[in-house]
Amino acid sequence: MKLLTLVEALVVNVLLIALLLWITGDYGFRAAYWGGEGFTPTTVRYPLFLITSAVKGSTSIPGLLTVDWQQVVILILAVTDAIYVSSLLGSRRDDRQTAGLSASE
Repeated sequence: MKLLTLVEALVVNVLLIALLLWITGDYGFRAAYWGGEGFTPTTVRYPLFLITSAVKGSTSIPGLLTVDWQQVVILILAVTDAIYVSSLLGSRRDDRQTAGLSASE
């Protein structure tokens, strides 16, 4: 049972890390696009949000407040791993208590 839980956690981590890499690449492509058009992109990050704006001389394109998917995926990854570690420690504690009960009988 513990091996299955470990495999599940590893599969979820691999998928979330792949998603994180894809999102990071998308942010890089957006910055490259703005740079190719002669604009200077600026990104301001807030907890779970970001604003990306662009400036070219006197022309300014204001950014909109959007969800920062990098931070969201990292948060999901951290929560998933914390739940896995918590369940692993809880099952070990239960195993010790069960072993203690059977040894005293």
